[in-house]
Amino acid sequence: MKELLNRVLKNDLCSGCGMCSSLADDDAIRMRIGADGYRRPFLNAEYRDKPVADKATTETFGKSCPALNLDIRPYKTEHYHPIWGEVLEARKGYSTDAEIRRVGSSGGVISALAQYCLDRGLVDGVIQIQASDRDPLENVAVISRSRNNIIASSGSRYAPASPAEALKWVAMSTEKYLFIGKPCDVGAVRQLQAHNPRLKANIPYIVSFMCAGTPSLAGTHQVLEKLGVARDEVTAFRYRGDGWPGLTKATLKNGEEKTMTYNDSWGKVLNRHLQTRCKICPDGIGEFADIVCADGWEGDDKGYPSFEEREGNSLILIRSEVGRELFRNAEADGVVKSESFDTEGIFAIQPFQYYRRTTILPRLLAMKVLLLKTPSYKGFELGKGMRRIGLYQSFKAFTGLLVRRKKIKQRTLETA
Repeated sequence: MKELLNRVLKNDLCSGCGMCSSLADDDAIRMRIGADGYRRPFLNAEYRDKPVADKATTETFGKSCPALNLDIRPYKTEHYHPIWGEVLEARKGYSTDAEIRRVGSSGGVISALAQYCLDRGLVDGVIQIQASDRDPLENVAVISRSRNNIIASSGSRYAPASPAEALKWVAMSTEKYLFIGKPCDVGAVRQLQAHNPRLKANIPYIVSFMCAGTPSLAGTHQVLEKLGVARDEVTAFRYRGDGWPGLTKATLKNGEEKTMTYNDSWGKVLNRHLQTRCKICPDGIGEFADIVCADGWEGDDKGYPSFEEREGNSLILIRSEVGRELFRNAEADGVVKSESFDTEGIFAIQPFQYYRRTTILPRLLAMKVLLLKTPSYKGFELGKGMRRIGLYQSFKAFTGLLVRRKKIKQRTLETA
């Protein structure tokens, strides 16, 4: 397993999901923030000269790690769209709970479904991300069991997170969980479930959100610099939410609040600090989830998303029969409200996801030119996407990654 992890790290492919730490023996692998500001696996010094996992576990890891392999084929049907993936239903809606709708990143649908699963006894806990008590800029994996926990975990956290670390707890439990994570986290869980029946039984629901990439913690530090705030003065930090899209907000020890618009924080700072794996990700749209949500932006007069503050709305893609049953029951019980949405209209509110999906293949080719390993992607129909974007945009994506990655920093598994 060390050899596979070193291949991932050497080629800068890690997404920081944390799945490897859940599979390794005891605390052999720990997820920590590295010098580059991303969460990465670190080796416990006691395991420097001994294996961190047996042969069978290592093989399972190789088939499940999203930095090595993503295979969507087992989850495809005739409903598969070459850009938006498996879509049984596309809807647009929001939580009927005013507080959840306000604190959520968009319409609060994911938080509403999490609360619904707890209230109806469908699960015993919800695996998700929350701001760390130790450092409000960092994230920790938690298991939410109450409304207060769900509210505390609501809103996007544009910093490295490793929710798949929690799989170690799940493997030792008889409880059932809803898993909420980024598309790469969800892909890791779904592929691991294929090799672990207990994990499949213990996580009956998987929900994701569309993801534009994970910024380094250095991006958050830059936001603080622009706000004129020292790190040690921050007691709480919200990337967005508390409105839609909501403000980036740093709360200081003296009670003062410093804010920045979503467009200034994400659009001008954070998205310039994305890790390499995000730049070649075919699945920013959460294809492995039962349900995936995204911002249901309203278009401006030019047809592009408008970031003016308003009541939140979520774009909702239902990808599995399990997801469809959950969502329909939640709507019938008045937890969420939605209306049908035309799949072809997604481009107007998620143009970035369209562009990235259609340019993944030329980016992968650029990685190969640099003699770097790439993940094995199967079933995503990336060739169809590239044909949609055309030769000029494909060449632009190819040369763009080629230039950016010439000075790629190689690393290996370090001791904690």
